[in-house]
Amino acid sequence: MTDYYAILGVSRNATNIEIRDAYLKLARDTHPDKVKDPAARKKAEDAFKNVTAAYDTLSRDRSRRDYSAKLPTVSETKAPTPPRAAPPVVQGPPLGPRDTRPGPAATQARVPSAGAPIASGGMPAMDMLAQGIEAYKKQDYHTAVQLLNIACTNDEKNARAHAMLSMALAKNPNWIRDALNHMETASRLEPKNVSYLVELAMLLHSQGLKLRARRALDNAIAINPEHPDVQRALKEIPVIPNEPETPSRNTAETARGLFDRLRKR
Repeated sequence: MTDYYAILGVSRNATNIEIRDAYLKLARDTHPDKVKDPAARKKAEDAFKNVTAAYDTLSRDRSRRDYSAKLPTVSETKAPTPPRAAPPVVQGPPLGPRDTRPGPAATQARVPSAGAPIASGGMPAMDMLAQGIEAYKKQDYHTAVQLLNIACTNDEKNARAHAMLSMALAKNPNWIRDALNHMETASRLEPKNVSYLVELAMLLHSQGLKLRARRALDNAIAINPEHPDVQRALKEIPVIPNEPETPSRNTAETARGLFDRLRKR
């Protein structure tokens, strides 16, 4: 059975923050896009899949509990402990009683000051959404995808997180399908959000799904025909007669006005 804890390099009692930090570091180090050689890229893709699978399992309390219950115990995986050697014989007269009374320095060391920092395990979780938006703003799309993916995992009903993740995914032609799924989720969570509907229409249109793109745009027009995003989309998505859809392999249309509005919210 694959040991996801070993893949992430954390102990079985690691906190969620430790698991997240280990995943982010490994995801950056093993991302396939950093590898140019085809053979090495295949290995990097496999390693990245294992890292992602490990995080997906261990980042959710229920799946982590179910997975950990199936793992062999630590005693079953460790080699037998060799017998402990006998302690050395100490010669000489016995020592006198030890003075266990704490001195002033020891007492002071045990009492934390009023402004002492809290240990890392007691700190609240970071705002993954805000960090993901900041990474997107800096055009660090790989980091943005990783952070926004965590934001969506932590709050699956956060439409803004899904929309931002869609925009970051759309920067990579290999992730367009996932980008579409997350923008559809954002539109489903907030069906009256014109910007989400327009960006969904633009993504669909860029993939040759013209009828679905037009339907999404029509929904946006019905809500607010004067919206700036609607006016922008009308210049790029013309009215077309009914015809069967044939998905194309074009890269996704990059989101423009939506990012600024999401960042300001």
